[in-house]
Amino acid sequence: MSNGPQFAALDLGSNSFHLITARVIDQHLQALLRFKQKVRLAEGLRNNGKLTEEAMQRGLDALRLCAQRLEGFTSEQVHVVATHTLREARNSDVFLARAAAILPFPITIISGHEEARLIYRGVAQTSANVGKRLVIDIGGGSTEMVAGNEFEPELLTSRSIGCVSYTERFFSKGKLSAKRFNRALTAARSELEPIAQSFRKFQAQQVIGTSGTMKAIAQWLQARDQSPPDRITRAQLEQCMQEVLQHQLISSFTAPGIDSERLPILPAGLAILIAIMDELELSELVTHDAALREGVLYELAERAIEHRDVRERTVDGMAARYRIDEIQAARVIETVQHLLKRAAKPWGIRAKEWQPLVTWAARLHEVGLQINSSAIQAHSGYILANADMPGFNKEEQAVLAALVRQFRKKIQMERVPLLYLYQQQDLHRVLGLLRLAVLFNTDRQPSQLLKDVQAGGDWLVLQLTEQGQSNPMLVADLENEIKQHAKLGVQLRFHA
Repeated sequence: MSNGPQFAALDLGSNSFHLITARVIDQHLQALLRFKQKVRLAEGLRNNGKLTEEAMQRGLDALRLCAQRLEGFTSEQVHVVATHTLREARNSDVFLARAAAILPFPITIISGHEEARLIYRGVAQTSANVGKRLVIDIGGGSTEMVAGNEFEPELLTSRSIGCVSYTERFFSKGKLSAKRFNRALTAARSELEPIAQSFRKFQAQQVIGTSGTMKAIAQWLQARDQSPPDRITRAQLEQCMQEVLQHQLISSFTAPGIDSERLPILPAGLAILIAIMDELELSELVTHDAALREGVLYELAERAIEHRDVRERTVDGMAARYRIDEIQAARVIETVQHLLKRAAKPWGIRAKEWQPLVTWAARLHEVGLQINSSAIQAHSGYILANADMPGFNKEEQAVLAALVRQFRKKIQMERVPLLYLYQQQDLHRVLGLLRLAVLFNTDRQPSQLLKDVQAGGDWLVLQLTEQGQSNPMLVADLENEIKQHAKLGVQLRFHA
């Protein structure tokens, strides 16, 4: 096994079985393996409350594959949880007995309340703290909703609304119609009505959707509307419903960004999500990758993980993993923070939003040295664009990667991503500030080269110290930088 304590969480869901393994590195859980198997247990739950033999066999086959990937783990390192379908099945004991012969770890069937708590924990540990948040998870057999503040859940509920069970109930044999869809909507809203008022009163600052159904719908919307990634609005869902209802059979329906395995349960998931947003009076939400399995994993690793801003913990972990020169990083951070402080107000940049991002970029801009010092900016940008970075949404990660990818050499404007959550001009100007901060610290010494900074409109003026003015390499670099800043829409000047 790799260095650092390792843990594994296995979630036996109503639609899929999810396995994740990770190791603890510098207060950070680094995922090592993610493994998913479509099982659709909920499809096999009959009216008599028993799982069919076929459904149990699908589950047991998936467990064999999971057992292979858990070889070498001890029972203290693994937690296996089962959710709605095995909670409901009258013959779950038969499944558990047969599973025990395959998987050498006990399976815990958790309550809906416990499932909701662990889902919230998974989200809280892998997303930036935003104060009051509402987390919604649409599963195959049940839907969990949790309202909480930072790491602490306050309202929890689990409702018997699932995309697999609702597909069986309202869209049997793959049939579609407005009548069937409305029946699914009505049933879901009736299930949600008793708890809706409490969640509306909570007034969450952010609404987060997890699960495969949420992510699939978000991918569909982004591919169709070129809308912000991971965002779902109620208005968009109305359009989705109209598109679905143009078909009489689910098999004839296609949606960009959604794989064929997800399509059969998509109408039911769409109906449930519309019902949730209407009952809770939500206009939009954002999706998130982590859920129950991450909550189980972090609970296992609790003693090794501190409760801090998840993004800070992620950056600390990457800095340690790639052996960042922390002294040099601190110099660049100090310089870029000074530049941002001086330029933010006259340029209209929201410093509160950009300071942490540019600080993290300054700290991690040399991660690419682990690959090669040649084209370090390209290596660093690639690492940050493709690394697993808990706590960062996709756009934040794209911003970090863009800043780091272009911290030196010629700026390639075609490589600068289009933004939805941030102002495009702000990214251009912050990139220029990071380039200057790196440039002023090229000698990797505590030199005093910059005396003052002034900004306004589309210009930036640097006043150099005598030491800076007498440094021919710095002057030559700044003269070259004037051309690069022009690409960013900034007139750069410097003088003694």
